[in-house]
Amino acid sequence: MKKILLSTTALATAALLSTSAMAADEGLKLTLGGFFSGVVLAGGDGDANTREVSFDSWNSEISFTAEGTASNGLTYGFQIQLEGASVADQIDEAFLYFSGGFGRIEFGTNDPVAAQMGYVAPSPDANGILTVNSGDYMFNAFTYNSDGDAGKVNYFTPRIAGFQLGLSYSPDGTQDPADGAVAGGFEPDNNGAGQQFTAGLNYSKEFSGVTVGLSGTYAFLESEISAPVLDDQTSYGFGANLGFAAGAGTVTLGGSYLGIDNFGFISNDDVSAYDVGVQYAQGAWTLGAQSIWWDQDSFPDTIWGLSVGGGYKVATGLDLAVGYMHWDNQGGGGGAFTKNDADVFLLGSMLSF
Repeated sequence: MKKILLSTTALATAALLSTSAMAADEGLKLTLGGFFSGVVLAGGDGDANTREVSFDSWNSEISFTAEGTASNGLTYGFQIQLEGASVADQIDEAFLYFSGGFGRIEFGTNDPVAAQMGYVAPSPDANGILTVNSGDYMFNAFTYNSDGDAGKVNYFTPRIAGFQLGLSYSPDGTQDPADGAVAGGFEPDNNGAGQQFTAGLNYSKEFSGVTVGLSGTYAFLESEISAPVLDDQTSYGFGANLGFAAGAGTVTLGGSYLGIDNFGFISNDDVSAYDVGVQYAQGAWTLGAQSIWWDQDSFPDTIWGLSVGGGYKVATGLDLAVGYMHWDNQGGGGGAFTKNDADVFLLGSMLSF
């Protein structure tokens, strides 16, 4: 029932934008896409009684995209992303969309505009296997501004003179498609995360071979539980990328900053995080370095990570990456931040189509 209601709302919106939106020339056409990332890890994470070699393939997905174009030019479709490993959210993201001269509208469980529009430091390799700005490795430090994949509506304006604005709204941060029909679809108003709102503004332009990317993002997450130690979470981020030719290749420089007030809804537990990076690409090769810092009020010291290495495109859809990653967590902390430090060598592959 929830899917029917969601589709009905989206179709009604599209009808308002164009009265002939249903007059598709050829209807929806399905395309498949996806990727598989496998990594060999060797090293240590500061614990005396752990294995020092690991084979991991946590990051893989198959995406199903159906898209059509109406006779008046309206593009419409949907996308479903299936996780390649057995996890709690087996369907990662599922949303439908409409785009045209008015911009783009998305309905469903998808990343908010703040996460989609923010620039961060480039990874040492082209596919992000070696990035430290990720929840995949060690201490889960990040600088991208996100409120998760709860059911939401996203709107992106057309890009004008290099600028684009995006807005997101989610009525309930704990919404889950598995809740069922009407009785289970309306979440309680005291179930943790409430309304969520994000905004993003970015700028992308090329000037005589130099590419510039700038972004500013904001996210508000409502806390629905009344307690002295809990409060709404707000965050804001800024990012920049600069690319230019260097010899036979190109250099990309970048960095970003994320400030979070009341991280995890905990009052006065604020976070300041930032990353910097450089990547050089020439032909099939990429080389680079990236570093990230995470400073949280409840931790006695700053956490930081460094990654150096590169990648090589063996063939279309087949990329390799090799590098070294160091994490330092002398300040301690809780949850994913319990390790002291880590030194890890990585050999990874990315297969995509």
